[in-house]
Amino acid sequence: MSSSPPPAKRARPDPAFAGPEPTLPSVSDAPVQAQFLTTPAETTTSTAPSSSARSRPGRRQPKAPNQAGRSDTPDGRRRKPRRPLPEAFSPADVLWRDVRDFLGSEYVDGIVASGTGEEWEPPIESLATVEVRVVAFTVSGESLSLYEKDGRKWALVVPFAHPGDLIRAKVFRHDRFVSYGDLVEVLEYNEASRGGEGDRRVNPAGGCRYFGECGGCQLQPMPYAQQLLHKRQTLILAYTRFSALPDAAVPGVLPTIGSPKQWGYRTKITPHFDAPPKHLRKGTGATGKGGKAAAVADGEEEEVMNAVWEPKIGFERKGKPGVMDIEECPIAVPVLNTQLTEERARVRSTIMSYKKGSTILLRSSLPAPDPVPTATAPFDPSTPVPPETEHVAITAHRADVYERVGDLLFTFTAGNFFQNNNSILAPLVAYVREAIFPPAGTAYPAPTHLVDTYCGSGLFGLSLSPAFDRVAGVEISPESIEAAKRNAGMNGLGDKTTWLCGKAEDIFGGLPEAGFEGGKSCVVIDPPRKGCDEPFLEQLIAFKPITIVYVSCNVHTQARDVGWFIRESEKRGGWATEAAESEGVDGAAPVNGSSGGKRWRYVLESLRGFDLFPQTAHVEGVAVLRLVEKGV
Repeated sequence: MSSSPPPAKRARPDPAFAGPEPTLPSVSDAPVQAQFLTTPAETTTSTAPSSSARSRPGRRQPKAPNQAGRSDTPDGRRRKPRRPLPEAFSPADVLWRDVRDFLGSEYVDGIVASGTGEEWEPPIESLATVEVRVVAFTVSGESLSLYEKDGRKWALVVPFAHPGDLIRAKVFRHDRFVSYGDLVEVLEYNEASRGGEGDRRVNPAGGCRYFGECGGCQLQPMPYAQQLLHKRQTLILAYTRFSALPDAAVPGVLPTIGSPKQWGYRTKITPHFDAPPKHLRKGTGATGKGGKAAAVADGEEEEVMNAVWEPKIGFERKGKPGVMDIEECPIAVPVLNTQLTEERARVRSTIMSYKKGSTILLRSSLPAPDPVPTATAPFDPSTPVPPETEHVAITAHRADVYERVGDLLFTFTAGNFFQNNNSILAPLVAYVREAIFPPAGTAYPAPTHLVDTYCGSGLFGLSLSPAFDRVAGVEISPESIEAAKRNAGMNGLGDKTTWLCGKAEDIFGGLPEAGFEGGKSCVVIDPPRKGCDEPFLEQLIAFKPITIVYVSCNVHTQARDVGWFIRESEKRGGWATEAAESEGVDGAAPVNGSSGGKRWRYVLESLRGFDLFPQTAHVEGVAVLRLVEKGV
């Protein structure tokens, strides 16, 4: 289960933002219409992905470029920036844009330009309890309320409230133009934004008993159809704010595809706990020379101390430090909740042996097949899928996990990445397959080869393989490539697939030798949250595939990458030159890449969200790009 997002970082004023002030939404329009305010197209910003970014999860993300610079004081002197800017495309950056849109760009930019520092001077006192009407949702699913005093407008962000609610909140922190508060109570509920299966006021036996404290879920009380609308709006805002593409270049975002399971879907959770206080561990010998061994030697004393101090085992509290004790998670598959009970008992009986906090890995798996399929005796797709009651819980990071996606069987080690909602993987793969191929009757060529980048254990490459003559998977992780090869062999696809482990700066390097060329290929991209780095996108545009499908767990970095890629293709394919010529710009000349008597570029053909994590604000984005060529 995901923990709460990191606190918003302080940010410098940004004089680059400018534009007309949008109209504040009416509370009567809640919950969906009033969830967001759209940033005017002319205020969008986008930067090229950092060339220093690495291409795998778990590595440090590149630092954001300085968007704000310095602001001038009224007497014309340069003011030294007082606070750092949020990292671009981070949750803090997204929240800043929510706040700016909410208060109105003209109002915010006017105060920033004045150089008085008023944006850092909250009209609300710390620890004050205020009564406000919620007006909107942030992208992350928290409530936005307007606080006005002496002609000043200020935003208040409070979790677990919905547009239209009248709430009482206690302020605990301030930032630029915004304060953060804890929800004290809801004085009036807006029933139009509630009543879903997770609303325990309406369905006392449903939902999660920890909602309102646990930071993992944000949207549980909302009807599921409204959750999907919220996620569609998140995708719209991501491209409005971060792609820097004109409105005409961004197609209307298609309705979000919902998850077949809205509860009991998560196949992996990672509850954690803190170590006992040092003064308690001293009594057991756990901090002495022998460490854990010393504690075990004095087992009777340790058993007594284990009973004295009970750890809290679960997830982070929203807005508060420390771990929240959680006995079950209703969005996790049943077998994980059963195993969680056993793991909680195990940890509590041995807690004095831990010198520091730790995380429990719980991952759902099919029973291991007997015998395990091989290249010579591959998996039979007609094999019945075992019922959920026969699934097992894996707790060892290096143990094998087995999952079924459509007609294929996948295996990977429990500690490695694999999508955590199995119920939506088959619809996701089917959509990607359909999106790859051009509509019947169009002049676009159909690809015959597939390149699966960031391929992991081969989910997209293997699942899409029946539609292609050849499939290649590329990665920089040797372990992932070995897992993909194993899955290919296990499903009888070893002869049809090629798996290449390369360096980040030459990730496409082995494709030509393997018989893959852009003119007959589709490329699927499924990067980590930080998105693609510039070297990867440079290689992708040089490869020049027919079609690109970009699947992303962070629609904000996806919008940045797609925007950069489309603009670069217009420059290199001569399309920008043609536009300049049509406008009578002197000196217009072909650019590199517009050879062979054709101009070319990529167009964004479609955008759609998939709900891999119901009850949360997260949305997965799928963008389809098509190569367009034009004779000259």
